Amino acid sequence: MRIGNIELKSNLMFAPIAGFSDTGARHLSARYGAGLLYTEMVSAKGLCYGGRGSEDLLYTTDTGVPTAVQIFGSEPEYIYKASKDERLHKFDIIDINMGCPVRKIVSNGEGSALMENPTLINEIVCAAKEGGKRPVTVKIRAGVKMGEILAVECALSAEKGGADMVAVHPRYREQMYAGFADHTITKMVKDAVKIPVVANGDIVDKASLEKVKEISGADGFMVARGALGKPYIFSELQGKEFDYDNKSAVLEHIEILRSHLPDRVVANMMKLHLCHYAKNTGNTKAVRMALATATDLDGILKLVDEYL
Repeated sequence: MRIGNIELKSNLMFAPIAGFSDTGARHLSARYGAGLLYTEMVSAKGLCYGGRGSEDLLYTTDTGVPTAVQIFGSEPEYIYKASKDERLHKFDIIDINMGCPVRKIVSNGEGSALMENPTLINEIVCAAKEGGKRPVTVKIRAGVKMGEILAVECALSAEKGGADMVAVHPRYREQMYAGFADHTITKMVKDAVKIPVVANGDIVDKASLEKVKEISGADGFMVARGALGKPYIFSELQGKEFDYDNKSAVLEHIEILRSHLPDRVVANMMKLHLCHYAKNTGNTKAVRMALATATDLDGILKLVDEYL
C-alpha cells in the first residue's frame, strides 16, 4: 500500500490512541508487523507555543517502520505552522485528527467537530500540505449526530485539499466508542474518493478483519483497542508465526518509556497498559487489584514479576 510517496510493507496500522499509542507500544507493534504507526494526537497550538507535553508525545524510536504524527486543531494558520515545525521532520506522514469525540476537544471546534465544516477541512489539509511538504492523511468518523452521514462529503473535501489517504472510523461522535462500527459507511467513502481508504473500528482478530475487508473494500486496516496489550495481533492478522513472551514485552515497554520519561510518569502510563497486558494471563482480576496499591515504578515492576 502506498500513501503519497511512502510505501508500506503491510496495510495493517497501529491507530493513534490517546494514552496508549506511546513510543513503547509503537515499537512493539512495529516488531510484530504493523506497517504504519501513529503517535498520540498532539495539539497544533501546543507545538506552536512550545509546550513541554508535546515533546514527550513526539519521542520515537527507530523501528524501521513509517510513522505518522497526528496533530489536532481547527485553525489553518496553526496547522500550517505546526506542520513546518522541525520537530516533525522525523515523521513520514502528518495526520489530522477529525474524529476525536471528547467534549473538551469538540467544544473547541476540533476533532470530530470539524466534520460539520467540510470547507474548513479543505483549508486545514491545504495548510498541512503546504507547511509539511510531505504526505497528509486525515482520520474521520461517520459523522456527528446519529444517522447523519458526513463521512463522504468530508472525505471528498480532504481529497480536494490534497489529502493522500483517509481513515474512517464509522461510528458517530454521539456514539463515542460504544455500539458497532458501520463499515458500509467506509464502503461509501471508498466508492467516492480516488485516494486510499483505511477502515478503522472493531478489528480484533482474523475473523473480524476479514468481515471488515468484505464490507468496506478498504485499502488498509487500522487496529486500535484490539492491539492494546497484544502487539502481536499484527502477526496474527497476517497469519505469520511469531514468538511472544508477555513479561518480556512489558519490561521492554517500560524500559523504552524510561529512556525519556521520569519513573513516576512511566508508572502512571503503565497502569493503563497493564490492565490490557493482564488479559494475556489468568490474572486479570489480581492485576487490577494490585494496581490500586502500586504507587511507584518499583511497585509496578513487582506486580509484573508476580503476575505477568
